[in-house]
Amino acid sequence: MITTGSKLFFALAGAAFLAAVVYGVITNGIDHGGIVSVLSGDGAVDALLGPITFGYKGGVGDHVGYAILMGFAGASFGLGFATSAFRDADAEALAQLDGVEAAATAVPTTALNAWPFVGALAAMAVVVGLATSSVLFIIGCSALVVVAVEWTISSWAENRTVDQTANRLIRNRIMLPIEVPVGAVLLAVALVYCISRILLAVSEAGAVWVALVLAALIMGVAVLLNSRPQMKRSLVVGVLVVGAVVVLAVGIVGAVIGPRSVERHGPLEGAAPSATTSAPGQEG
Repeated sequence: MITTGSKLFFALAGAAFLAAVVYGVITNGIDHGGIVSVLSGDGAVDALLGPITFGYKGGVGDHVGYAILMGFAGASFGLGFATSAFRDADAEALAQLDGVEAAATAVPTTALNAWPFVGALAAMAVVVGLATSSVLFIIGCSALVVVAVEWTISSWAENRTVDQTANRLIRNRIMLPIEVPVGAVLLAVALVYCISRILLAVSEAGAVWVALVLAALIMGVAVLLNSRPQMKRSLVVGVLVVGAVVVLAVGIVGAVIGPRSVERHGPLEGAAPSATTSAPGQEG
């Protein structure tokens, strides 16, 4: 039976092997007059068999990149096989293999952790910010620092006891006095900045309608949540998180588009000349 840990390594092995095959086909096509011509001619079979057979029945293009990807695939497959053979180092499974009874030891369970997902979003913001906006890049880097601290504290708290409720209390006692005020300020600043990018990206008349629609949506969601006090807390948090993510995403799009061009008007007719304007008949 394939264990949980070995599934990860087998999946990595399969993905790396597929990437190596695609890489071999593409680089081989580039070296021989184009990918389309190689795959559509008589050598299409050899172009596909080459990367699959490690170059025995065809070319593989760039050998260095192909070898790195295939080496990673082989290492992942070996780790998956070893993990499956040792049953993920599970005490019960190893005891059954040895023919002895396993000691009744309580193993701390691991709670669900959302910080890897937040870290992935922060890394994406860093990459997009490098190409579009320095502000978004700084926000992404700051978010990565926050994720590193939060993830470290969460991992530390999960191993304090075997009771996840007690571990959660330990973690909250340390982090909540910092998370609540700092998180509220950062979220408010981010939402204000993103909404301003949205309003500046559309036309002047469109900005008024966007502001009215956003205000109506916020008011409507607040009334709906307040009218259903029996609603689960997780559902309420999910709705708020989805709304914040949508606003942040649209704000990023607005920042990428850039602000609209503002037309500069000249002085009004009949207005008094400014102090820097010479009156008729006077020399400056």
